[in-house]
Amino acid sequence: MKYEHKRQLTRDKIEGALIKVAKNKGIADVTVSDIIKTANINRSTFYRHYIDKPDLIDSIEDRVISDIKEANVELKSTELEYINTAAGKFVYKFLTVIEENQPILELLLSEKGDIRFTLKLIAFFNQMVDSTTEVFTDTMDEKKRKLFAAYNSSTAMGVVTFWVHHFDEYDKDYVYDFLMHRQY
Repeated sequence: MKYEHKRQLTRDKIEGALIKVAKNKGIADVTVSDIIKTANINRSTFYRHYIDKPDLIDSIEDRVISDIKEANVELKSTELEYINTAAGKFVYKFLTVIEENQPILELLLSEKGDIRFTLKLIAFFNQMVDSTTEVFTDTMDEKKRKLFAAYNSSTAMGVVTFWVHHFDEYDKDYVYDFLMHRQY
């Protein structure tokens, strides 16, 4: 238990170093040497946790997507009569994941970030929206459902990207209220 806590602290330190260096250089130009120097760790410590820089980046990206998937589990199993309540819970959990990962998302979803992550996140959102909206899109043909999923995925991606870059101006409750009540 104590060992795993120490491992997590080291992973957090490595991730923080990646973010710090990449904000200036961009993810593509960050080296393992940059990361270990900024994190003030040994090279062997880095390699004890990650195979290489792409492994570190994939690990971070996969964790974020996994956290969003976890938030979506309850929504997928909800009966139609409770969908509004479940959707509200999902949106709040989803925004919490974004809030907890804001520093890395701000980087990944920027010009200095990783376009592969943006594409991976869009594909994930498409799949998630398509699988969770089958209940109330059952009257749509497959082409319309895919377009519906793409539309909603793009909206989610746009809101996430906007929020992580304007994080100091909008708190989670404000974004939640906007998304759930859309009173323009």
